[in-house]
Amino acid sequence: MASLATEQEALFLLNELHINYQLIEHPAIWTMDDPNSPAGLTEVKNLFLKEKKTEHYFLYLTTDKRVDFRKLAQQINLSQKKLQFAKEPELKSILHVISGMVTPLALMYDTEKKVQVLLSNELKKIEAIPIHPNTNTATVLITFQDLNLVLNRLGYVPQLIEPC
Repeated sequence: MASLATEQEALFLLNELHINYQLIEHPAIWTMDDPNSPAGLTEVKNLFLKEKKTEHYFLYLTTDKRVDFRKLAQQINLSQKKLQFAKEPELKSILHVISGMVTPLALMYDTEKKVQVLLSNELKKIEAIPIHPNTNTATVLITFQDLNLVLNRLGYVPQLIEPC
């Protein structure tokens, strides 16, 4: 089994791409409503989804939006197919993270480009997007433009979606 992603690898990637970021360290955050979450930040959720056996999706959106998987499937042209949460072994093998640590920065480990990236349009309105650097004991703040730069450099062209 692959080793888990590290904070150092995520920060190295950001530094290598000359991304300006603010690093905030904090106690471990396991859920969206965890009391250890730093105050004053926009709350976001990272969902690792799959359709059937082979299609994987990384969905990044604000927490004030509920996700209707059926409507989302229609929006990304998966007619009549069901989206569901990916299992823990898939998280580990594709993104090298575990539940509670899902992050767009872990996409650096998807070397086979198995994952399609979906970003909520709502993220464009956030001045400083909070992202875990492959750990749930820290958060980095970056702009939407820099998030797109990172994803593009990793070989992804994110699909912008409307929250549903």
